[in-house]
Amino acid sequence: MLIGFTRADTGTDLDCLDCHDSGQWLPLSEKPRFDHVRDTDFPLLGTHADLQCRQCHPGDSTEDFHRFIGKGIECVSCHQDIHQNYWGDLCEDCHSPMNWQPAQAFERHNQTLFPLAAAHHIIECYLCHTSNISIPSIDCQDCHQSDFLPELASHTNVGEMSDCSTCHAPTRWNQILAINHGVFFPIRSGNHRGEWNSCSDCHFDSNSFQSFSCLGSGCHSLSKMNSEHCEGGGCQRCDGLTYERNSANSDDCLFCHPQGNESKCGD
Repeated sequence: MLIGFTRADTGTDLDCLDCHDSGQWLPLSEKPRFDHVRDTDFPLLGTHADLQCRQCHPGDSTEDFHRFIGKGIECVSCHQDIHQNYWGDLCEDCHSPMNWQPAQAFERHNQTLFPLAAAHHIIECYLCHTSNISIPSIDCQDCHQSDFLPELASHTNVGEMSDCSTCHAPTRWNQILAINHGVFFPIRSGNHRGEWNSCSDCHFDSNSFQSFSCLGSGCHSLSKMNSEHCEGGGCQRCDGLTYERNSANSDDCLFCHPQGNESKCGD
């Protein structure tokens, strides 16, 4: 009659009733005295909790199986290392017992100083992490130097190490929505939200987005602006600037309404 076994890993004795109920071997006790989380160096968390004992503790005989010789507690003992040891044995940096899928790596990456958004989300890890012991730079230019075009008029006075995110987002360089326009003038909020269809509504020169017009493309007619800013022989003033009847320009508009709010000078 079997009264117990000795664990091979610790040499400690296990009584049958530590895992089984009296009178039957299977199923195992719903409340075993043996606790894998408490009594071993490998707590069964996440999907590991659903494993059958024999998946980790193989044995050709009852006695051999009950010695509970494990495959090892390293991830590679059970999981194929598709990275071929490029990242070393710290699988938990990107994976967890809850999820072995790559999505877990992206979630953890978003806790760093460089969250993987938009186009960066589909890049292979190895394109940025060229060494498993180095952390790549988070400066845009270190990866996108060839994308910087100093000859563009919109890049006038823009240095090679300027913050690209001022105008671009990690979608693609030439996408309209990639421009962080709110830094310069809010067009996706406030009075100008939904009042334009394309960049050319305000930017008449496609080679220079520093050039813009508030009075073109049917946005604000000069005659209407004259009637709103001038009454009789006098015109409104704003921080030393007097509205010029019939000769106001877009720079004047921006000077007095930097947030596009018509309620007051300087918003």
